[in-house]
Amino acid sequence: MTQRYFTFPAAFLLIVFGLHISNDSSWASSSQDATLRVLLTSDEDGNPVIGATVTLSEPDADEFLHAGTTNNDGFLELSGIETGDYQLQISYIGYETYTDEISLTADDLKVERITLKPDPGELDEIIIQEERRVTTGQVGVRSISGTEVERVPTPGPGGDLASYIQTLPGVVMSGDRGGELHIRGGTPAQNHVRVDNLPITKPFHISNLFSAFPDETIQNVDMYAGGFGAEYMGATSSVIDVSLRPGNMREYRGSAAYSPYLVSLMGEGPIQEDRQSLMVMGRHSVIEQSAPHLTGEDVPIEFYDVMARYSLQTDIMNCNATGMHTSDRGEINPDRDIQLAWTNTVIGARCLGFDEMFDQPFDITLGYSGFQNIEGTMDDPERSSSIHQVFFQLIHEHTYFGLPFDYHLGLNFASYSAELGERFTTFENFDLYPMLVQTGLSTDLTPFDELTIRPSIGTQITSQNVSEPSFEPRLRISYQPDGTSNQELSFAVGRYHQFVSGITDERDAGNVFTVWSPIDRGDPLPGATHYILGYEQRIGQSFRANLEGYYKDHQNIPVSKWTPEARLSLETTLAEGHTYGVDARVEYDRFPFFFYVGYGWGRVEYEATSEDLGAWIEEPVFGYNPAHDRRHQLNAVGSYNLYGYTLNVRWEFGSGNPYTQVYGYDLSLTLPDQHPLRDSGTAMTLYNEPYGARLPSYHSLDISLERTFQLSAITSLDAQIGTINVYDRNNIFYYDLNSLQRIDQTPLLPYASMQINFN
Repeated sequence: MTQRYFTFPAAFLLIVFGLHISNDSSWASSSQDATLRVLLTSDEDGNPVIGATVTLSEPDADEFLHAGTTNNDGFLELSGIETGDYQLQISYIGYETYTDEISLTADDLKVERITLKPDPGELDEIIIQEERRVTTGQVGVRSISGTEVERVPTPGPGGDLASYIQTLPGVVMSGDRGGELHIRGGTPAQNHVRVDNLPITKPFHISNLFSAFPDETIQNVDMYAGGFGAEYMGATSSVIDVSLRPGNMREYRGSAAYSPYLVSLMGEGPIQEDRQSLMVMGRHSVIEQSAPHLTGEDVPIEFYDVMARYSLQTDIMNCNATGMHTSDRGEINPDRDIQLAWTNTVIGARCLGFDEMFDQPFDITLGYSGFQNIEGTMDDPERSSSIHQVFFQLIHEHTYFGLPFDYHLGLNFASYSAELGERFTTFENFDLYPMLVQTGLSTDLTPFDELTIRPSIGTQITSQNVSEPSFEPRLRISYQPDGTSNQELSFAVGRYHQFVSGITDERDAGNVFTVWSPIDRGDPLPGATHYILGYEQRIGQSFRANLEGYYKDHQNIPVSKWTPEARLSLETTLAEGHTYGVDARVEYDRFPFFFYVGYGWGRVEYEATSEDLGAWIEEPVFGYNPAHDRRHQLNAVGSYNLYGYTLNVRWEFGSGNPYTQVYGYDLSLTLPDQHPLRDSGTAMTLYNEPYGARLPSYHSLDISLERTFQLSAITSLDAQIGTINVYDRNNIFYYDLNSLQRIDQTPLLPYASMQINFN
């Protein structure tokens, strides 16, 4: 016990020391090299240009000496540059190539603020070749743009991240309701989702076709299916990092849309041209009212989301403030009369300092995130669980010994609470207030042009679990055999921990209520080790193929204890998990045609002692495949533009998930209060061996056709017609063992949507 209490202040002193050395110039390289910072914006709307290629070379030389790509802020820093005269060149598809001559002197720190002008022409060959040589190291990562999201048919105006993300191999949603997302074998509680650096607990709506992120608001999304660096802490399976786009800095724009699923309003524009902008958007579902007319079935679900983003661009820093609120409620199985509901509230601000007055650029985020979910009847909610977090994050860049380092510090002050009805006395009500400290250090090493190594290390300490801090080393490596990004071999390995668990009853797909709780004092931390190996091949600018194999070794997964009766229990035990599989993607993108095929094969295995599980089986250690173990998944997405029309098609196939069969039925008596001769008792369902059978496989085809009509100089109309589940297949969602019903997913759902745009 003494050792546990000693390590907390010791680790805290290490963090303070890390902050100290990040500002101690004596640790920095004594080199007289110069540093160049580039901040890139678009002349079209004044917003950052992401992913532009920046190269620095000697005048009139074909080979460049330094290269990189701009981040989500349109920012890039190149350090360790020898003094002299250079040619700065910036290229990005759809924009004119920027070229300029610059001079750098010893210890020079220069900031170039550059505006790119749109140009639909082709980039010349030399720029294309240079762009290919920039290292990506994208193993386990999928970068998603709003344009890609829009290609997947969705029964609403535009596209949505939830619909798109389900087309990626390794991503599993058990059905079309519930908002539960599994990525390469992980549970929803093992995912970490954030928007503009702000954590958001469950942004996926009760209809799995929608999230809080429509394509209109997305600037970029990075989905890490595993192997992520120490800049992301607190998740053991995956990370979804969403960046919202700033409002237009030059023009006022707005839209109003209607479909049988939802209505939406959006507005954006400058408060001060090229300095301040605001974007606001709100959406509300109407499927509860329209479904009976379209499908002949009731769909008792309702959701809405509201988002606002304020952006400020100054000469020394860029800042944005983001606010978001989501609300979901409904019944996954209307015959059970069980209402599920959850809300998210996120508000915060983020600033990037880049000016010459700052020795090193920095990124600061401060905000609040709240989440609550409840379950019960309309008149009597029986259970509730909530999280409230106030957090601070600092990312500080510095150069030590000639190497660029990123230092990450996060502080999280949280409140966890749960209230459970009398039926669930096996899990006590609680109110807990832990503080979490997260810190990490990462760098990029380039021994030679074709090889990039990114090691990182992180640690987490919490006041709730007074024990040794976590130790989380991570490594990402990418190798380009031919010196260009035409071919890339990548590898990632890392150790991950989280101090929070999400407890739910996986046997009941019709109930997604989750109790969120910090890990109890003295209990082992949930952890995982990731291994990913990937190969990517590009041919020209249009074709790309990717193959990845992965293995995740999970420890101390909290799972609900089992009972032979159909009763809900939130009492937990710990299981070990193993996830492994292969994901393959092939993509062709050359206007006017786009085609993508993704296939994933995966296996998820859990093991726990039967005694700890409370199971009624004979094996001392029971191995099983949990409900999200989907063996095969195939997705095909196509898009074609012709004469102003855009046809989007998606076909999906998935093998069946495991489920628990019914063993039989009986009547239970409460003795001695009830007598077997005069009391009938309470009906109960007895389960068979857990997850001993699989549901049937499913497949579905979705199609949409859209066109934009220019109504006037400032007004246009986006019209879309489409159908979800075109051939009306009865795809099973789950068997409800309480009501003995088969619950199917959405039947054939035709729709038409219209969106009026003002600019």
